[in-house]
Amino acid sequence: MRIIKQAPESVVESGHFCFGCYNQPIKHVNLLDAKTGGLKLFKNFKLREWQAYQLYSEEGWFVMIALYNTKKVCIVQFILYNIHTGEKLHYEKKVLPRSLKIPNGLIDTEARHISKGFDFSIHHNISKAQLALNVKLKGSKGLPSLNAEFKGFHDCDLYTPCVVCLPFTSKKGMYSHKCLMPLEGRIEVGTQEIVFSKESSSLILDDHKGYYPYNTKYDWATALGFDAEGRRYGFNLTDNQVQNQEDFNENCFWLDGEMIPLPPVKFSRPNGVNQNWIIKDKNGKVDLLFSPEMNNSVQLNLILLSSNYHGPYGKFNGHVKSEDGRLFNLKNTFGMGEKFFLRS
Repeated sequence: MRIIKQAPESVVESGHFCFGCYNQPIKHVNLLDAKTGGLKLFKNFKLREWQAYQLYSEEGWFVMIALYNTKKVCIVQFILYNIHTGEKLHYEKKVLPRSLKIPNGLIDTEARHISKGFDFSIHHNISKAQLALNVKLKGSKGLPSLNAEFKGFHDCDLYTPCVVCLPFTSKKGMYSHKCLMPLEGRIEVGTQEIVFSKESSSLILDDHKGYYPYNTKYDWATALGFDAEGRRYGFNLTDNQVQNQEDFNENCFWLDGEMIPLPPVKFSRPNGVNQNWIIKDKNGKVDLLFSPEMNNSVQLNLILLSSNYHGPYGKFNGHVKSEDGRLFNLKNTFGMGEKFFLRS
């Protein structure tokens, strides 16, 4: 199992990435200081960055929020999904890079996008355990107007994050801060109000930046819920182009604030992306079956830009096991997966 270390002050120090896996926030998220070659303007153009959020309520709601900036393709997204009925409201807009702000770090910073009918504002201050998420969307094309206000309890002393700086090469890498935390708030959609209570709702945050390869591909899965004892749990599993994944990966299971590292995994889809996915490691610590219920897909084929994305929602069954032998069984845990390819 990989070593979890104390976090450095900065992602990049003296021009070099501080590669490692950590259980504390990194104060200075300064990837543009890396000696990757070229001026900062060029490095910024190559840097992909996003913030993504998965929200879950035991009352049967799942929300996906993303502000995604590759500097060539930029998307803001809000998806509201009714787990019981399968009804989905999908708000999405392609925007210009200059209109989408992804901050450097989570200490008194704001992620933001404002355009006609789309208003996203996400304020972070982990030094005060604060996360405020506000979205205002004007109805159009058959979609009702939507207002959402959420408060995440981003207390890293109570809810241990999974923070990583991982190598693609010796000079290029990625940073991610992921954390499972309690959530409260509400959504007004049309004439309906949906309440998320702290006792029965959770949020997983992903603050993410990286110098990804020109041809990028990865498999990813996440889910969150509550067990029979009322304990909040969730997981993150990724298989990407990071080197030496035995030592460098972002796989973990959260249980009541504890972050439990997991080993590298592989995804297989013997019958295609719309049928069962099998997610396993080589030593039996991760053994999950993901059954898609609703698929999201995007395909784009241009000369210099191509994408093939599948992001279904569905349920996970199986188990994960900690290094010290604890077994965590998952039964119909709701979440999502991604099969991702981007040439950009």
